[in-house]
Amino acid sequence: MERMRDGTAGTASATPGPRGARLALALGLLYALLALAVYRPALGGAFISDDRMYLPENPWVQALTVENLQVLLDPAGPPARETQNWAPLHLLVHALEWRAFGPEVFGYHVVDVLLHAGVAALLTLLLEGSGVPRLAALGGGLFFLLHPANVEAVAWISQLKTTLAMLLCLAALLSCRRRPLLAGLLFAAALLTKPTAAFALPVAVLLCWTRAGGERASRRAWLGLAAWAVLLGVYTAIQLPLLAGNRFVVPPLHPEAAVRLRSLFAFWMRYLAMAATGYGVSAFQEPPPALSPLDPWWLGGLGATLVLGTRTLQTAWARRPEAAWWIWAAAGFAPVSQLVPFLYPMADRYLYFILPGLVGGVLLWAGSLLHDLDGASRGSRRATLASRGLALALLPLLVLFALRSHERARLWRAPAWVKADAAAHTPDGLVAHVLRAEAAGRRGDAPAAVRELRAAALRGFDRYDQLLAAPAYAPVRRDPEFQAVVRELARRWAEQEPHLVHPTQRELRGLAQAHLVLGEYEDAERLLQRALEAGGPESAAVRGELAVTRAARERAAGDAGGGATGVTP
Repeated sequence: MERMRDGTAGTASATPGPRGARLALALGLLYALLALAVYRPALGGAFISDDRMYLPENPWVQALTVENLQVLLDPAGPPARETQNWAPLHLLVHALEWRAFGPEVFGYHVVDVLLHAGVAALLTLLLEGSGVPRLAALGGGLFFLLHPANVEAVAWISQLKTTLAMLLCLAALLSCRRRPLLAGLLFAAALLTKPTAAFALPVAVLLCWTRAGGERASRRAWLGLAAWAVLLGVYTAIQLPLLAGNRFVVPPLHPEAAVRLRSLFAFWMRYLAMAATGYGVSAFQEPPPALSPLDPWWLGGLGATLVLGTRTLQTAWARRPEAAWWIWAAAGFAPVSQLVPFLYPMADRYLYFILPGLVGGVLLWAGSLLHDLDGASRGSRRATLASRGLALALLPLLVLFALRSHERARLWRAPAWVKADAAAHTPDGLVAHVLRAEAAGRRGDAPAAVRELRAAALRGFDRYDQLLAAPAYAPVRRDPEFQAVVRELARRWAEQEPHLVHPTQRELRGLAQAHLVLGEYEDAERLLQRALEAGGPESAAVRGELAVTRAARERAAGDAGGGATGVTP
């Protein structure tokens, strides 16, 4: 590949055509074999957490009928409203997987691992196309492939949306200069897989704006990117109403705006540390807010932002592809920066959209430094030695990452192991408190169970239904204080009704059950009647619950006439 005088090379389209396709296929096969070996412990892992909502408990993906297809594609349909995301391609792929694999998990895991290998292969090509030497680009691809933070995105079945969206984004970025129509279709498909794919638009703009071997981006390429912007605008107009009445929204991380701002920089620094070393990798992360102005994480994040921001402006002014990669990292972080708060403010899987930008930015910056070293010395001996030294230094890290990813892949074989990992890394977090509450329940220690559940509730726990169903709480279920906690959590659910816009049949059922626990039979009956009128695959279950609710209301009326008071969940 011809290098430019400033040490950079062509942009993303530097490896088009049959040769690029053959190289991508060869890399994909190599990476697939390596990834299957690393992720082998996870290949038999069970459905965990959200997996059940997306697959075994999702009637819309379990039969590819015309009616189900229409529901999956409908931006106002139950699947989109329940997940607050219009991601029909994600669900359609799951529907195909269910048709192929049914409840057997092995096939789902293999698909996710192969997608991850494909992402690493396309990332390698994009790195090389941006001016990274081939050997360094290969190292960057391996770094991404083996990084332990990516285990969550790859081993968690329903995170197929993450790996597939990234694969489509990379394919779009590789195609945007020479095949703008194909690139636009790929970008649209990525958005329909996961909204976070929007990061690809500013990256594509910068890759096309920077020089490519002296050749500027064609008018067709710019028109293609304008079409990307239109697609994103249309998608945003469809997506935003789904966020209204989002029952997953939690209060801000802290009431003080200054603390929230410091925490944003602190989380950014934590992601940088995780990207560089694997430090902080954990399931269900709950890092503390940056309460002190002297918090080292927020100060480090502020400093890193100033350095990387300055570097981004410098390389953008010089029209170097490196700027696009730093923008990639920033755009990947923006949706998870806690500007919109989540229950768990950080996650390993969120790094999946940030890490490629960091890898590309670092490699291009290092290449620029080596180029300057080469130019400042007589001959290229010093630069060559420095390049080989960096490669040798990277090799032990790749081996360490492979071993650690292999070990973490074991965690995703069972939900209990994932929760234990979260509790071990965040002993004062939601998951840890719930696990201690279950342990107290099993030994019949009601005060301890109540204490831990109240602590978990302060961190966002509201699953009253788990308290009624989990066997661990059977010994304490009749304790008055335990019942009070159940009612408090049920009240949280019941109070969501005014905030839900066009609730689905499943959401109405959940609200009705909360009112039933509270002894509010008329409200429960009203909501179940609405659920029946809304229609859906759960209508038969709704009819049964409606009959039970009416019978309970009649019993309660009789008990009230006889002088009985109170309701026991």
